[in-house]
Amino acid sequence: MDACVAAIGTDESTLALWALRYMHSPKAVNGLIQAYQKSNDPALKKQILQTVARLYHKEAPYDASWWWSTRPDTHGPYYKAITWESSPAIKTFLTQEWKKSSDKQAYADLNAKLRLGISEFGGEEVAAVKEEPKVDLEKIKNKKGQVGESSIEDVMLAIAQLKGDPSKGKTLFTNQGCIACHSLSKTEPMKGPFMGQIGSIMTREQIAESILKPNASISQGFSTVMITAKGKKSYMGFVTEENPTRVIMRDITGTVYTIKTSDILSRKEMENSMMPSGLANALSYEEFASLVTFLSQQKK
Repeated sequence: MDACVAAIGTDESTLALWALRYMHSPKAVNGLIQAYQKSNDPALKKQILQTVARLYHKEAPYDASWWWSTRPDTHGPYYKAITWESSPAIKTFLTQEWKKSSDKQAYADLNAKLRLGISEFGGEEVAAVKEEPKVDLEKIKNKKGQVGESSIEDVMLAIAQLKGDPSKGKTLFTNQGCIACHSLSKTEPMKGPFMGQIGSIMTREQIAESILKPNASISQGFSTVMITAKGKKSYMGFVTEENPTRVIMRDITGTVYTIKTSDILSRKEMENSMMPSGLANALSYEEFASLVTFLSQQKK
Protein backbone atom coordinates (compact mmCIF):
# COMPACT_ATOMS: atom_id res chain seq x y z
CA MET A 1 0.00 0.00 0.00
CA ASP A 2 2.78 2.42 0.89
CA ALA A 3 4.61 1.54 -2.33
CA CYS A 4 1.50 2.14 -4.43
CA VAL A 5 0.76 5.51 -2.83
CA ALA A 6 4.40 6.54 -3.27
CA ALA A 7 4.27 5.54 -6.96
CA ILE A 8 1.40 7.93 -7.79
CA GLY A 9 2.69 10.43 -10.34
CA THR A 10 5.68 8.28 -11.35
CA ASP A 11 6.12 6.04 -14.40
CA GLU A 12 4.34 3.28 -12.43
CA SER A 13 1.38 5.49 -11.58
CA THR A 14 -1.20 3.65 -13.72
CA LEU A 15 -0.31 0.28 -12.23
CA ALA A 16 -0.25 1.72 -8.71
CA LEU A 17 -3.70 3.27 -9.08
CA TRP A 18 -5.07 0.02 -10.50
CA ALA A 19 -3.87 -1.83 -7.41
CA LEU A 20 -5.18 0.85 -5.05
CA ARG A 21 -8.72 0.33 -6.40
CA TYR A 22 -8.82 -2.86 -4.34
CA MET A 23 -7.28 -1.54 -1.14
CA HIS A 24 -10.16 -0.61 1.13
CA SER A 25 -8.11 1.02 3.84
CA PRO A 26 -8.28 4.53 5.35
CA LYS A 27 -4.53 4.77 4.75
CA ALA A 28 -4.99 4.16 1.02
CA VAL A 29 -7.85 6.66 0.78
CA ASN A 30 -5.91 9.37 2.65
CA GLY A 31 -2.86 8.76 0.48
CA LEU A 32 -4.92 9.13 -2.70
CA ILE A 33 -6.60 12.34 -1.55
CA GLN A 34 -3.26 13.85 -0.53
CA ALA A 35 -1.71 12.92 -3.88
CA TYR A 36 -4.69 14.52 -5.65
CA GLN A 37 -4.31 17.77 -3.72
CA LYS A 38 -0.55 17.95 -4.45
CA SER A 39 -0.82 17.23 -8.17
CA ASN A 40 -1.10 19.87 -10.92
CA ASP A 41 -1.56 17.30 -13.71
CA PRO A 42 -5.25 17.28 -14.84
CA ALA A 43 -4.97 13.80 -16.35
CA LEU A 44 -3.46 12.35 -13.18
CA LYS A 45 -5.99 14.12 -10.95
CA LYS A 46 -8.79 12.55 -13.03
CA GLN A 47 -7.28 9.08 -12.56
CA ILE A 48 -6.91 9.59 -8.83
CA LEU A 49 -10.47 10.86 -8.49
CA GLN A 50 -11.79 7.79 -10.33
CA THR A 51 -9.78 5.52 -8.04
CA VAL A 52 -11.12 7.22 -4.92
CA ALA A 53 -14.67 6.93 -6.26
CA ARG A 54 -14.09 3.23 -6.92
CA LEU A 55 -13.31 2.80 -3.20
CA TYR A 56 -16.54 4.49 -2.06
CA HIS A 57 -18.22 1.09 -1.77
CA LYS A 58 -16.90 -2.38 -1.08
CA GLU A 59 -18.33 -5.88 -1.55
CA ALA A 60 -20.56 -7.09 1.27
CA PRO A 61 -19.29 -10.17 3.12
CA TYR A 62 -21.13 -13.28 1.95
CA ASP A 63 -23.26 -14.64 4.78
CA ALA A 64 -25.26 -17.31 2.88
CA SER A 65 -28.51 -15.33 3.17
CA TRP A 66 -28.27 -14.40 -0.53
CA TRP A 67 -26.38 -15.66 -3.55
CA TRP A 68 -25.12 -14.41 -6.88
CA SER A 69 -27.06 -17.02 -8.91
CA THR A 70 -25.89 -18.21 -12.29
CA ARG A 71 -26.51 -14.83 -13.87
CA PRO A 72 -24.55 -12.30 -11.79
CA ASP A 73 -25.21 -8.60 -12.14
CA THR A 74 -22.51 -7.23 -14.41
CA HIS A 75 -23.21 -3.55 -13.77
CA GLY A 76 -20.88 -1.68 -11.47
CA PRO A 77 -17.78 -2.94 -9.68
CA TYR A 78 -19.60 -4.73 -6.86
CA TYR A 79 -22.44 -7.24 -6.79
CA LYS A 80 -23.73 -6.25 -3.35
CA ALA A 81 -22.16 -2.88 -2.51
CA ILE A 82 -21.98 -1.52 1.04
CA THR A 83 -20.33 1.55 2.55
CA TRP A 84 -17.43 1.24 4.97
CA GLU A 85 -15.52 3.44 7.44
CA SER A 86 -13.91 5.70 4.80
CA SER A 87 -17.07 6.15 2.72
CA PRO A 88 -18.08 9.44 4.45
CA ALA A 89 -14.62 10.94 3.84
CA ILE A 90 -14.72 9.85 0.20
CA LYS A 91 -18.18 11.34 -0.30
CA THR A 92 -17.08 14.64 1.26
CA PHE A 93 -14.02 14.75 -1.00
CA LEU A 94 -15.99 13.93 -4.16
CA THR A 95 -18.73 16.42 -3.33
CA GLN A 96 -16.22 19.23 -2.75
CA GLU A 97 -14.53 18.54 -6.09
CA TRP A 98 -17.90 18.28 -7.84
CA LYS A 99 -18.88 21.73 -6.58
CA LYS A 100 -15.64 23.24 -7.93
CA SER A 101 -15.75 21.41 -11.26
CA SER A 102 -17.10 22.94 -14.47
CA ASP A 103 -17.62 19.45 -15.90
CA LYS A 104 -20.58 18.21 -13.87
CA GLN A 105 -21.36 15.57 -16.50
CA ALA A 106 -18.13 13.73 -15.69
CA TYR A 107 -19.37 13.24 -12.13
CA ALA A 108 -22.79 12.15 -13.36
CA ASP A 109 -21.12 9.56 -15.61
CA LEU A 110 -18.96 8.36 -12.73
CA ASN A 111 -22.01 8.15 -10.49
CA ALA A 112 -23.80 5.96 -13.05
CA LYS A 113 -20.79 3.82 -13.94
CA LEU A 114 -19.84 2.96 -10.37
CA ARG A 115 -23.41 3.20 -9.04
CA LEU A 116 -22.29 5.47 -6.22
CA GLY A 117 -25.80 6.55 -5.36
CA ILE A 118 -24.79 10.17 -4.69
CA SER A 119 -27.98 11.91 -5.77
CA GLU A 120 -26.39 15.34 -6.13
CA PHE A 121 -24.28 14.13 -9.04
CA GLY A 122 -27.21 12.77 -11.08
CA GLY A 123 -26.66 10.22 -13.80
CA GLU A 124 -28.17 7.24 -12.01
CA GLU A 125 -29.47 4.57 -14.31
CA VAL A 126 -33.22 4.52 -14.81
CA ALA A 127 -34.63 1.08 -15.44
CA ALA A 128 -36.59 1.03 -18.67
CA VAL A 129 -40.01 -0.53 -18.51
CA LYS A 130 -40.08 -3.38 -20.97
CA GLU A 131 -43.42 -4.34 -22.40
CA GLU A 132 -43.62 -8.10 -22.42
CA PRO A 133 -45.36 -9.72 -25.39
CA LYS A 134 -48.79 -11.01 -24.46
CA VAL A 135 -49.21 -14.69 -25.16
CA ASP A 136 -52.53 -16.50 -24.97
CA LEU A 137 -51.36 -19.69 -23.29
CA GLU A 138 -54.86 -21.13 -23.26
CA LYS A 139 -54.75 -21.39 -27.06
CA ILE A 140 -51.37 -23.05 -27.31
CA LYS A 141 -50.65 -24.84 -24.03
CA ASN A 142 -52.15 -28.16 -25.21
CA LYS A 143 -50.68 -28.16 -28.71
CA LYS A 144 -48.66 -31.34 -29.19
CA GLY A 145 -45.02 -30.75 -30.08
CA GLN A 146 -45.05 -27.21 -28.78
CA VAL A 147 -41.88 -27.77 -26.74
CA GLY A 148 -39.91 -29.00 -29.75
CA GLU A 149 -41.07 -26.12 -31.94
CA SER A 150 -40.15 -23.41 -29.44
CA SER A 151 -36.93 -21.91 -28.17
CA ILE A 152 -35.82 -22.93 -24.68
CA GLU A 153 -36.43 -19.35 -23.54
CA ASP A 154 -40.05 -19.46 -24.74
CA VAL A 155 -40.64 -22.83 -23.08
CA MET A 156 -39.24 -21.52 -19.78
CA LEU A 157 -41.46 -18.45 -19.96
CA ALA A 158 -44.50 -20.61 -20.67
CA ILE A 159 -44.07 -23.10 -17.84
CA ALA A 160 -43.44 -20.25 -15.41
CA GLN A 161 -47.10 -19.38 -15.98
CA LEU A 162 -48.43 -22.94 -16.07
CA LYS A 163 -48.75 -25.00 -12.90
CA GLY A 164 -49.42 -28.28 -14.68
CA ASP A 165 -51.06 -31.38 -13.26
CA PRO A 166 -48.64 -33.54 -11.21
CA SER A 167 -50.82 -36.64 -11.71
CA LYS A 168 -50.42 -36.26 -15.48
CA GLY A 169 -46.73 -35.59 -14.90
CA LYS A 170 -46.39 -38.95 -13.13
CA THR A 171 -47.89 -40.71 -16.15
CA LEU A 172 -45.59 -38.80 -18.49
CA PHE A 173 -42.57 -39.79 -16.39
CA THR A 174 -43.31 -43.38 -17.44
CA ASN A 175 -44.57 -42.74 -20.97
CA GLN A 176 -41.60 -40.55 -21.93
CA GLY A 177 -39.16 -43.24 -20.82
CA CYS A 178 -37.78 -41.34 -17.82
CA ILE A 179 -38.44 -44.35 -15.60
CA ALA A 180 -35.97 -46.44 -17.62
CA CYS A 181 -33.03 -44.45 -16.28
CA HIS A 182 -34.33 -42.78 -13.13
CA SER A 183 -35.71 -44.24 -9.91
CA LEU A 184 -38.27 -42.46 -7.74
CA SER A 185 -38.02 -44.70 -4.68
CA LYS A 186 -34.99 -45.94 -2.79
CA THR A 187 -36.60 -49.38 -2.76
CA GLU A 188 -36.23 -49.56 -6.55
CA PRO A 189 -32.97 -50.62 -8.23
CA MET A 190 -30.72 -47.59 -8.62
CA LYS A 191 -30.36 -46.55 -12.25
CA GLY A 192 -29.37 -43.04 -13.34
CA PRO A 193 -29.54 -39.92 -11.15
CA PHE A 194 -32.09 -40.52 -8.36
CA MET A 195 -35.27 -38.48 -8.84
CA GLY A 196 -36.92 -39.28 -5.51
CA GLN A 197 -35.63 -36.08 -3.90
CA ILE A 198 -34.91 -33.89 -6.92
CA GLY A 199 -37.43 -31.31 -5.67
CA SER A 200 -35.27 -30.74 -2.59
CA ILE A 201 -32.16 -30.16 -4.69
CA MET A 202 -33.34 -28.22 -7.71
CA THR A 203 -35.96 -25.55 -8.35
CA ARG A 204 -38.75 -26.04 -10.86
CA GLU A 205 -36.85 -23.88 -13.37
CA GLN A 206 -33.63 -25.85 -12.90
CA ILE A 207 -35.44 -29.15 -13.43
CA ALA A 208 -36.98 -27.85 -16.66
CA GLU A 209 -33.64 -26.60 -17.93
CA SER A 210 -31.89 -29.89 -17.13
CA ILE A 211 -34.46 -31.74 -19.28
CA LEU A 212 -34.25 -29.27 -22.15
CA LYS A 213 -30.43 -29.01 -22.02
CA PRO A 214 -29.12 -32.31 -20.59
CA ASN A 215 -25.54 -31.61 -21.64
CA ALA A 216 -25.38 -28.32 -19.73
CA SER A 217 -25.08 -29.96 -16.32
CA ILE A 218 -24.19 -33.63 -15.89
CA SER A 219 -24.78 -35.04 -12.42
CA GLN A 220 -21.62 -36.10 -10.59
CA GLY A 221 -20.98 -39.81 -11.07
CA PHE A 222 -23.24 -40.08 -14.12
CA SER A 223 -20.98 -39.01 -16.94
CA THR A 224 -21.25 -41.18 -20.05
CA VAL A 225 -18.44 -43.71 -20.46
CA MET A 226 -17.48 -45.61 -23.62
CA ILE A 227 -15.74 -48.94 -23.05
CA THR A 228 -14.21 -51.13 -25.74
CA ALA A 229 -13.60 -54.73 -24.70
CA LYS A 230 -12.16 -57.93 -26.10
CA GLY A 231 -14.26 -59.73 -28.67
CA LYS A 232 -14.96 -56.48 -30.55
CA LYS A 233 -17.53 -55.50 -27.93
CA SER A 234 -18.34 -51.93 -26.96
CA TYR A 235 -20.49 -50.50 -24.20
CA MET A 236 -21.78 -47.00 -23.56
CA GLY A 237 -23.47 -45.93 -20.37
CA PHE A 238 -22.56 -44.88 -16.86
CA VAL A 239 -20.69 -46.90 -14.29
CA THR A 240 -22.86 -48.03 -11.37
CA GLU A 241 -20.26 -50.17 -9.60
CA GLU A 242 -16.57 -50.79 -9.98
CA ASN A 243 -13.85 -52.83 -8.28
CA PRO A 244 -10.42 -54.17 -9.31
CA THR A 245 -11.92 -57.14 -11.17
CA ARG A 246 -15.08 -55.83 -12.83
CA VAL A 247 -17.03 -52.81 -14.01
CA ILE A 248 -20.82 -52.74 -13.95
CA MET A 249 -22.52 -50.37 -16.41
CA ARG A 250 -26.08 -49.37 -17.23
CA ASP A 251 -27.03 -48.10 -20.67
CA ILE A 252 -29.77 -45.69 -21.74
CA THR A 253 -32.37 -48.49 -21.84
CA GLY A 254 -31.57 -49.58 -18.30
CA THR A 255 -29.77 -52.76 -19.41
CA VAL A 256 -26.98 -53.76 -17.03
CA TYR A 257 -23.62 -55.07 -18.24
CA THR A 258 -20.82 -56.64 -16.20
CA ILE A 259 -17.41 -56.30 -17.81
CA LYS A 260 -14.24 -57.96 -16.57
CA THR A 261 -11.47 -55.43 -15.98
CA SER A 262 -9.04 -57.76 -17.74
CA ASP A 263 -11.19 -57.62 -20.90
CA ILE A 264 -11.23 -53.81 -21.15
CA LEU A 265 -9.14 -52.46 -24.03
CA SER A 266 -10.04 -48.78 -23.74
CA ARG A 267 -12.18 -46.54 -21.60
CA LYS A 268 -13.19 -42.97 -22.44
CA GLU A 269 -15.39 -40.47 -20.63
CA MET A 270 -17.68 -38.68 -23.10
CA GLU A 271 -18.43 -34.95 -23.02
CA ASN A 272 -22.16 -35.33 -23.61
CA SER A 273 -24.80 -36.66 -21.26
CA MET A 274 -26.23 -40.11 -21.91
CA MET A 275 -29.63 -38.47 -21.64
CA PRO A 276 -30.45 -37.39 -25.20
CA SER A 277 -31.73 -33.94 -26.06
CA GLY A 278 -35.28 -33.61 -27.32
CA LEU A 279 -36.99 -36.10 -25.01
CA ALA A 280 -39.70 -33.54 -24.28
CA ASN A 281 -40.03 -32.23 -27.85
CA ALA A 282 -43.33 -34.02 -28.53
CA LEU A 283 -44.98 -32.54 -25.45
CA SER A 284 -47.27 -29.54 -25.19
CA TYR A 285 -46.49 -26.72 -22.80
CA GLU A 286 -49.15 -28.06 -20.43
CA GLU A 287 -47.70 -31.59 -20.50
CA PHE A 288 -44.15 -30.39 -19.94
CA ALA A 289 -45.30 -28.17 -17.06
CA SER A 290 -47.05 -31.21 -15.54
CA LEU A 291 -43.90 -33.33 -15.78
CA VAL A 292 -41.77 -30.59 -14.21
CA THR A 293 -44.29 -30.02 -11.42
CA PHE A 294 -44.41 -33.74 -10.65
CA LEU A 295 -40.62 -33.90 -10.37
CA SER A 296 -40.46 -30.74 -8.26
CA GLN A 297 -42.75 -32.43 -5.73
CA GLN A 298 -40.35 -35.35 -5.24
CA LYS A 299 -38.81 -34.43 -1.87
CA LYS A 300 -38.40 -37.72 -0.03
